[in-house]
Amino acid sequence: MGALAGADEPRFIPSLLEAPTPGGRTHYSITTTEKVKRSLARNDHLFFLVGIDAFLDLPQWKGYRRLLELVDFIVVSRPKFSDSDIARIVPRELRGKDPSHPSHHMIALRKSTLHILRGVDVPVSSREIRAAIRAHHEVAGLVPPLVEEYVRKEGLYRPGSSGTTR
Repeated sequence: MGALAGADEPRFIPSLLEAPTPGGRTHYSITTTEKVKRSLARNDHLFFLVGIDAFLDLPQWKGYRRLLELVDFIVVSRPKFSDSDIARIVPRELRGKDPSHPSHHMIALRKSTLHILRGVDVPVSSREIRAAIRAHHEVAGLVPPLVEEYVRKEGLYRPGSSGTTR
């Protein structure tokens, strides 16, 4: 689906790390991140880009504490969410010694940093798109046409389907 979403952008190179498997195995962000980190050179830096709405769900993700230590996050602000909510998600033991404030566009953790990206006010989140699909609403204009067609053909995000990763 990522390849379809970026089909018109030649600079985007899709990865097959989380491609569907014959057995339908669930992919977890922590596992994918560990694989990518092992493939990088020592001085390479890995960032995890995520919308604030998804970031606020981080405590439900497998290995989220390890994930917060493993990579820097770029958390994209969205309408209806407060940046100060970001700091509340981070467990105390993972916070850095220098208390940062979200208004400074970053929050220092012990082993990583949360960067807050403002000004990308996309009015809809992936969660809202999935909910619209489950409710059989149109998502035309919310996702690229190729993605919409793929989701429809594959029956993704419908009740009983397994179209998510964490």
